[in-house]
Amino acid sequence: MLQKLKPFVLVLVGVLFLAVGQPVLAKVEDDSSVVTPQAYDYMYDAACLYTLNGSSIGVSGTTKTYSTVDKITTTLYLEKKTSSGWSIVKQWTNSKSNSTICNTTGSYTGVPGTTYRVRGYHRVDKGNLIETNSSYTYSFTID
Repeated sequence: MLQKLKPFVLVLVGVLFLAVGQPVLAKVEDDSSVVTPQAYDYMYDAACLYTLNGSSIGVSGTTKTYSTVDKITTTLYLEKKTSSGWSIVKQWTNSKSNSTICNTTGSYTGVPGTTYRVRGYHRVDKGNLIETNSSYTYSFTID
């Protein structure tokens, strides 16, 4: 008799486990009380990108702030993939004083068969406060 009940008991325990073990999800109708913390006091955008035209690589990057700061610097690094990681091929830097935005651009003729990426280094100076951030593009290979 106990052997006949064993499969039934196992199924019942499994159903109870699934019912009790499932997380409860609640839908919030009004999320106006949700506050997303600001990551930086001044910097709000840090990005870089590339364009490709044959073997010609164009790079650009921007650093933006919420309000005017003493100095903004955007540095772009074109990096190539090596057997030990990434190495810098070329860099471009631009700085702006008393501004809210700093753009940097550059170009380079790539070598076919080589894999590259662009890395951005973004810096904001306001008084004694320094904020930095990094950005990256996906890697790409010159045909």
